[in-house]
Order: sequence, then structure tokens, then C-alpha cells
Amino acid sequence: MLIDAGLSYRQMARRLETVGTTPEEIRAIVITHAHGDHTRGAGMFSRKHSVPVYTTDAGRADWGDVELAEWRPMKPGRAHDICGWQFEPLVIPHDASETVAFRIDTANGALGFATDIGVMTDELVARFRDCRLLVLESNHSSELLEVSPYTRSTRERIGGTRGHLSNESLATFVRTGLGDSVRCIVLAHLSRVNNVPEIAEMSCREALALCGRTDVDVVVTRQDRVASTIDLSALGPIGGLRSGQAVPVDGSRVPRRQPRLPFDMPASPVSDVAGETTP
Repeated sequence: MLIDAGLSYRQMARRLETVGTTPEEIRAIVITHAHGDHTRGAGMFSRKHSVPVYTTDAGRADWGDVELAEWRPMKPGRAHDICGWQFEPLVIPHDASETVAFRIDTANGALGFATDIGVMTDELVARFRDCRLLVLESNHSSELLEVSPYTRSTRERIGGTRGHLSNESLATFVRTGLGDSVRCIVLAHLSRVNNVPEIAEMSCREALALCGRTDVDVVVTRQDRVASTIDLSALGPIGGLRSGQAVPVDGSRVPRRQPRLPFDMPASPVSDVAGETTP
């Protein structure tokens, strides 16, 4: 399945191939909200391969008259069986008609998925506490957002309670609300203008160190490449992945290099007014 489909159909097909999957194998698309960087390729993908698309009623209305092979509504707070996994949509603060995060229960444990979220709500913290894997937004550095080339109104929107989660806010959640069951955090939806992957990772790792969580791995996603594949069954109840390692598609363990903070910002930044596409 796909959670969100904000890339073009061609880009999605190309990236699926890199992880040994074809578009024909996709059986569902689950949409968090109707912003274009989460829905851009969903219509064509759905029509081309007869894939059902799941959204909330408000999300579908916000999306408009996009033609889909099939639409299946989701109700927040209710579990939905999608491809054998139990998806529970949880309403989160963001400037769309209705944006949802997901608690996803599988045979190998629970996942939490939340991008495009202004703040971590009490409900989300509670529902994510016993998850083993969390995919969370780490959109921007507060300091970089302050000196961003964006207009003041856009900066205020991004940094507001219905905008995007900062590195610092994510670190606060890690220090104060991270459940003991969590073994891996995937940092997602990073801005290419207001963030640097090494800064996001450093912020999260420092927060983990402050609370003595050496049992949690950190994986940083980037917009221009596919991240390492994570084998949920390999995230054991005690040890899980060793820090600094990720599990690629073939199941072997490949050490990641220790990140070095760059001295220069990336050249030719790309606009991310909507938060940019999650890889």
C-alpha cells in the first residue's frame, strides 16, 4: 500500500522499482489530507491500476472532483482493515479541512504515522506510546525558519499550531512522551529550505541521549531518494536495531556514516509552502 501519493505517477513507479515492487502490486492508497503534495499522483495511480483510495469524508470533499477507480471512506477513531493491517485515523492539527495521522496495528507490532502536524496532541502521544516504529514529521529548524526567504505570513503558518512540526518540537516529544516500546523513529517531511537532514537527525539523537534511549534507531528520509527499508519483525521487543544501522531491502545490515553537519545551506532551494512531498 501507499500512504499518500504526492509524487507524479512516473516518479512513484520509478521509486517502487528501487525497492523491488511494481505499481501492479499496490492494493490501496491511504491519504492523510488533500494538500497537493500528498495527493498529486493518487488519481492517475488509482485509475491506471484500479487501486482503491481511502480518505476521510472531509478529506475527499476538500480534494474535489478528482476521478478515482474507487473511493473508500475512513472514519476517525475507528479501525479500518486495509490490506490486512488495522488503520486507525486520528485527527491532528493542520491547515487542511481534516488531516489524520494513523496508528497501524500489524502482526509484527504497531506503527505510528504522523506528518503535516502542527503539534503533538495528547491523543497522539497516548496512541503512539506502545508503537514499535514511528514515522514523524521533522519539518523545519525553528532558527532556520526565522531567517527563511519565505514571507512572514508563510513562516508564521509553517511554525503555527496548525502548520508543521519542528525539529525542536519533535525532540520535546522524544524526551517527554516517547513510549518504551519504540525501537525506531523515521524523520519525515523535511523542508529543503528550512531544514538540513543532519540538523534534524542531530536534534532527535540528542533528545534520545538525554533520556537514555540507546535502544532507538533514527532513520532520516530525504525528498530525492528512497530511504532504507525497515523490517518491522526485526525490531525486537528489547534490542531492535543497533544505533546507526538500517535494514535495506535485501535484509542485510549496512552501517550508516556518522553525519557531519554541513557549513553551507543547500543551493537553489525548492519551494515547500505546502511542506513538500514526503519521500
